[in-house]
Amino acid sequence: MILLTSSFYPFRISYKHVLQVCCIVFLPFVLVAQKQNNRQQTLPVTKHSYNDDSTKIQFAIISDLWGGLRPGIFEDAVDKLQLLQPQFVISVGDLIDGKSYDPLEINRQWNVFDQAIKPLSMPFYYVPGNHDIGNAVMENEWKKRLGSPYYHFVYRNALFLCINTEDGGKGGIRDEQVAYFKKAIADNADVRWTFLFMHRPVWQGKEDRQEGYEKIEAMLKDRKYTLFSGHHHTYLGVTKNGNRHYVLGSTGGGSDLRGEKFGEFDHVTWVTLTNDTPKIVNLKLEGIIKDDVVNEQTHPLTQTLINEQWLIPVPFVAEKQFEQKITATIEFSNPTNYPLKISGNTSKHVKGYKISPETIELVIAPKSKQQQQVIITKADQSFIDMKSLTEIEIELTGEYTRNNITYALPAKKKLLLSWKLVAEKLKEQNGNMPNLFHGRDTAGMIYVTAPEQLNGPWYWSGATDGLLRFKLSYDNKFAYFVIVASDNEWMNETAIVKDMIYLHVEDGNGKENRISFSPWDIAKVEGAGSVTGKDIESRKIFADNILFMELKIPLNKIQKADHSIRMNIGFRDYDRTPEKWVSTLFWKPEWNSSGNYQFSGTFIINR
Repeated sequence: MILLTSSFYPFRISYKHVLQVCCIVFLPFVLVAQKQNNRQQTLPVTKHSYNDDSTKIQFAIISDLWGGLRPGIFEDAVDKLQLLQPQFVISVGDLIDGKSYDPLEINRQWNVFDQAIKPLSMPFYYVPGNHDIGNAVMENEWKKRLGSPYYHFVYRNALFLCINTEDGGKGGIRDEQVAYFKKAIADNADVRWTFLFMHRPVWQGKEDRQEGYEKIEAMLKDRKYTLFSGHHHTYLGVTKNGNRHYVLGSTGGGSDLRGEKFGEFDHVTWVTLTNDTPKIVNLKLEGIIKDDVVNEQTHPLTQTLINEQWLIPVPFVAEKQFEQKITATIEFSNPTNYPLKISGNTSKHVKGYKISPETIELVIAPKSKQQQQVIITKADQSFIDMKSLTEIEIELTGEYTRNNITYALPAKKKLLLSWKLVAEKLKEQNGNMPNLFHGRDTAGMIYVTAPEQLNGPWYWSGATDGLLRFKLSYDNKFAYFVIVASDNEWMNETAIVKDMIYLHVEDGNGKENRISFSPWDIAKVEGAGSVTGKDIESRKIFADNILFMELKIPLNKIQKADHSIRMNIGFRDYDRTPEKWVSTLFWKPEWNSSGNYQFSGTFIINR
């Protein structure tokens, strides 16, 4: 009880009265607070907590820049990553062009790249590709600028393994690197997730080899992990060993950009890790793409269409130079589990000729092959001169449909056309080689300006770079091969980079002899055929960057029962580049190659 003695309060007030007064005074404030609280509870929002988990990880991955850099793409990606603000950015390699042994040039390229990522306000982790560490000089420059080309780090209880698939300047992962990651994995046994980053997707295996990665893979058994790689510029996401493995597309590197359905698009990959499995999306620079856009089921379809494996024009060799008609064959192959629809017009690129049928509409059953015969005639019904019709371009469209999604691409292939050539008959030479170099006469020679097989096409720029010409003649006892090769730069450094000429001939039983020579060496004979080095007589002139070569081989060693000789000729052209890469051009496909066809390079001997 409260006793008030003031003259103004000549009465007693109980606690009950005080509480009543307080209620009157403070109730409006309580009601306002309660009303505000009720208003907060009825907001149009779900009951989930704010997505501000301090253990969450969000990072971005960039893929290949080089291997056909398209300027401006990577710079655009950097600008957009800066807007997206991941916690950090990591790469899967090919950050510079490389291809050099010059430290100044390598340093310049790295300076350009470092300037390109300068707008990023978060860490950027470098991972090497074959363009970044292509030789020992580039590897030394990497170590000088960045330290070890392989490393690991832990962030918010997640383990990040950055693997060098160009170990020691060569493809693969050496034991020293394997031992490093063995310790890193063992020392971080209790992390909640493991991420792997590498350039070449060695996890896919090659002829049952993973080039050292299989040892690291074995250490990851029973561990939750996700792997990212690059190199192919074509996106793929698959599940292996219960874990997601990715080959990323491009971030400005060379690509035909046929779209996400074919795995050809520029993107950055966005990864979020909370308490669950990582959530992964691909941020196309103009949109967002799901991480399974190309998967185990669609990959065979898209690769078949991209590689044009389904369209196989069978090369045709006529009996004579002049023919009334040509009956050729196109083979269709469907290696997938889905029907392949084929359509197109066969005569689209041929003027003055008629091809029957003019249109093709076929459906090739899964896991099957089918042939289509095509007949070629002159529009005016005259004879076809095979010399004027060496090829026809066949363009058809292949199409798959899966889950109501259509995958369709056109394919262009050349139908090669030739005839059995007639060798030049010489008068009896009495055992002497004919003087075919007199006045450097090259009349009647075949020029290899459009080789049917070209290995390393990027390093041969045509006839001004390297040109091969030849002709075959014979008398009653011998065959004579006259070869003229011109090159803008003849190289004679080592066996690896030496310019070489190849002459392949079959013996009477169809077995191959491989004859090779250069301006500086005598002819070397290899193969299972009956021709030996003792059978070959040769002479040469090498002047003014032109090699004139003459070979004489006993006719009975290489003539077949049907009075024919089958030969092929090639030129390995090395130009002075740091990588010591070469181009090898062959008149006809090599006989041990998939492009080989019956009667290619066949000459008739009229006796």
